[in-house]
Amino acid sequence: MKKKILFLFAFILLFSSLLMLSVSAEEETPDTSKVENIYVYNIENDKVLYTKNQKDKIAPASTVKMMTGIIAIEHYKDRFGDTITIKKESLEGCLGKKIYLKEGENVTVEDLINATVCGGANDAANVLAYEIAGSVDAFVTMMNDKAKSIGMKNTNYTNPNGYSDASMYTTAEDTAILAKYVYQNVEFMDICSKTFYTMPKNNISKTRYVYNSNYFIGTNVETKYKNSEVKGMNAGSTVEGGGVLVTSVSKKGITNIYVMMGAQQDESNIYSYLTADKFIDWSYDSFGYKKIVDPGEMVCEMEVKLSSTVDYVVLSPDKTIEVYLPSSVDLNKDIKREIKLFEKKLEAPVGAGHVAGTMTLTYEGKVIGEVNLVTKNNVDRNGFLYLMARIESLTKSPKFKITIFCVIACVLIYSVSTVYAKSRRSKYRYKYTNKRKKK
Repeated sequence: MKKKILFLFAFILLFSSLLMLSVSAEEETPDTSKVENIYVYNIENDKVLYTKNQKDKIAPASTVKMMTGIIAIEHYKDRFGDTITIKKESLEGCLGKKIYLKEGENVTVEDLINATVCGGANDAANVLAYEIAGSVDAFVTMMNDKAKSIGMKNTNYTNPNGYSDASMYTTAEDTAILAKYVYQNVEFMDICSKTFYTMPKNNISKTRYVYNSNYFIGTNVETKYKNSEVKGMNAGSTVEGGGVLVTSVSKKGITNIYVMMGAQQDESNIYSYLTADKFIDWSYDSFGYKKIVDPGEMVCEMEVKLSSTVDYVVLSPDKTIEVYLPSSVDLNKDIKREIKLFEKKLEAPVGAGHVAGTMTLTYEGKVIGEVNLVTKNNVDRNGFLYLMARIESLTKSPKFKITIFCVIACVLIYSVSTVYAKSRRSKYRYKYTNKRKKK
């Protein structure tokens, strides 16, 4: 029997240890040795969750097409159905990934934008640049102006497709700024999240199927990285820039952006996807919304006068506050509460919901919330206690004291005057009596 108990006890200890190790592993930052530049960001709370070499100047690679795509979407707006005839000069010098557009081919704006944003086609990006600005160089100027206007301070574009150029650079931080910007555009996010786009046949070419260049989404080339949670935004690789991946996940009311740049690749693995996958799990395990204030909790008690039923009333928050915080935060130790009451005591009657003070909450020295402190229940007034309190208040008031002083002064004056008058009359009677006796 003892052996069984000892065995059970040992099993429980082993299971508990394994559980603690698994929890610890969940919160551990993923291995980043295969990715040079990383930026993980939460949109709703404008919070940076993780960075690595985020300010290093690096080759932007295919992320350039995010800028090309968003400029084109904003430029054409409701004119996606417009037809464009491909010109020879718009295809000159175009290298890298292409859908092999041909001179004289009639395509729509929608075709070109989908080929650029979803498929990562360099020739489609070049044609858009030429059609929007009149030349590739003029479009590049628009790209750099746009970058500055949205806060990208360390980026310089030299072409609209991301093909390697020694003069072109960006940072993981700037790429995240661009990702935040394009995320706000519904059309862009719809296009970059498609599995593929069907480009209909035209006057020259047959039907084309443009597959998403992001292996999280497109599965025509590789299926092992498939992740149904992600949306867009861009993926690719160059010799100089390595593997790049910009994607987003939205669940539990939380949207995160993941930027992986300078990722390694071998015969078996593309580490931009593997590392991003781990960061997706880590970010949702390690951060989330915590309820730091609840209207049902009792914050403090406050003394109440003039009630025959209670001496104190409970004060509670007037609303719920949930804050995006690290999962490891201890609400009792790490969240500081500063209570400020408007008065020392309350006087009945007091209605439920009466605002009696405020409570400010801080985390790591920053204010993360503020609530009013309100009474939970009604408190009735006792009539007799109220009367006695009024009498007491009256007797302590300056007016009452002045009145009493005046009354006393008048009484004293009257008394002195009366005594003085009596004294005068007595003296008069004494003199008059003495005169009559002498006669």
